[in-house]
Amino acid sequence: MIEFLARAVDSYAPYLQEDGELHDPVFGEPTQYGTAYHAYCNAVLARLGIDRDAHTDRAARGLAAALAHTGDPTRTPAASGFDRATGKVTRGNHRDFTWPPILKTFLLLRAMRHPRTDEFAKQIAEVDVPDTFRARPPSNWAAVWLSGEWLRIREGLSPHTVDDLDAWLGVFFEELVDVERGFYLEPGKPNSYDLFTRFHLADLVIEGYDGRFRTHLHRLFETGLDRSRAVQLSDGSLASAHRSAGQTWTLGAQVVYFTLAATHFAGADDTPRYEQAREGASRAWAAFQQNERPEGPFSPVENVLPPAYRVGYERYTADAHYANLALAFVAGAIVNGFEETPLEQRASTVQTEDAPIFRGVAHHGSYSIALNGDPAETYDAFGITDVTFGPGRVLQFASSARHQETGAFVNLGLALRTDPGRAELDILCQRKTTPITPTATESGIRLDTIQATLENDGIEIEESVPGHQGYRTLLVPYLRDRGTSTHTRVERTDQGIDLIHGDERIGIEVEGELEYVLDLPHGWENRRGLCGLVRIDLKGRGDSVRYRLTART
Repeated sequence: MIEFLARAVDSYAPYLQEDGELHDPVFGEPTQYGTAYHAYCNAVLARLGIDRDAHTDRAARGLAAALAHTGDPTRTPAASGFDRATGKVTRGNHRDFTWPPILKTFLLLRAMRHPRTDEFAKQIAEVDVPDTFRARPPSNWAAVWLSGEWLRIREGLSPHTVDDLDAWLGVFFEELVDVERGFYLEPGKPNSYDLFTRFHLADLVIEGYDGRFRTHLHRLFETGLDRSRAVQLSDGSLASAHRSAGQTWTLGAQVVYFTLAATHFAGADDTPRYEQAREGASRAWAAFQQNERPEGPFSPVENVLPPAYRVGYERYTADAHYANLALAFVAGAIVNGFEETPLEQRASTVQTEDAPIFRGVAHHGSYSIALNGDPAETYDAFGITDVTFGPGRVLQFASSARHQETGAFVNLGLALRTDPGRAELDILCQRKTTPITPTATESGIRLDTIQATLENDGIEIEESVPGHQGYRTLLVPYLRDRGTSTHTRVERTDQGIDLIHGDERIGIEVEGELEYVLDLPHGWENRRGLCGLVRIDLKGRGDSVRYRLTART
């Protein structure tokens, strides 16, 4: 893990300026909070003794630049929005995110007796918190600067007290943190920022917070671990839901969150939770490693296509900040004692969440399936958002596929035709619908008209629209090009198709007589890369379709 971190962090060395600012590989200027997190990564590597002089120098220069930017809110904000079509950038105050890496970099340099320690301490003490920052509790942004401010309070460099910290924390628990669900309920209900916020709250405990909300935070470790395990897919990734799920920082955040949980439960002498947390961290780490590009800087998204392609990026994503955030989470896991453990098959479990979340995830062995009953229109579609087949594989169904021209989303699932042949499709996952709560079944999960049964040798899915007879089509969006040298092939079989990627083979078998199979290999993308779409038309009219997904190799 340490060697991997060093290689990934050093992939950004060509973009580090003499003054310590980290420039983005595509846009050629600082972006958001990249400088601060890159400095922290270098400080961790220096502390570990990896090319110590070079990494110490980079950490100190980066810390100086991050402090200069954070300490002076009148400075022009770094680039924070990126137009894919024209390269235009917009700017917003994202200084909130710099505070924990600034404090942690300072503490590491101080432990190494860096000669600028006193200078950095004076600058840190002079920062006007929270007025320097944009967000207030209960925003997830505020959780970030709050976790940094606790370190400043603890080190005697802040005018604030634990009572001030408790007042800020209280807003989170009064408004958006549901302790018993283990969920931070940000608008849009993203799994990503639930994890992000809970990590920063967990970090308070690990860093010695002992204020008024200590009991709440310890309970949140228990319920949060349960939720994070439930929404972690079998390949180690985070189940799709609203924004940022496809960023590598969500993988890194899982690695460090589960590592903190393992540390916490080891101290509490809770062996079952300790082992669960270690397994979750190792599973996320297995997924994280797949995002090292063959050439160029480490990827901020879950594919290794070139940065300028911007496949899987969201408008606020660029390489300098989002990749270094991801790497900083891994660095934090190392600092907190990450230990890799062998991965076991997932137990048969189902997690369903009613209002206001409306999602469900089911696991069995190497299979996981995620269902979304209340999709965000700009991120995903209704129904099956993810199906994964275990760690270390490329072929997974991970998030809705988006058409590059129309912007329309499509999931694996049923569409209807009014006429036989290659007629126009009524794509069921695109229908607007009121939120629907998934329900657990004896051996799987159900969402309205979608029933998934998980078995040892695959997942059987039945989709139906009772009373609406039509000619049926199964749509299969598939990952074609992740950025490696291997592309996915589609092979016709008697009852459907096989998707073949190197040694991996996923079978899709459809019940009923097939009329035509059409492969459209271009024009789609999702968080994992460039996608194709297979259209499997069935003969005869009906109101349901049954099909099976199997990992053959």
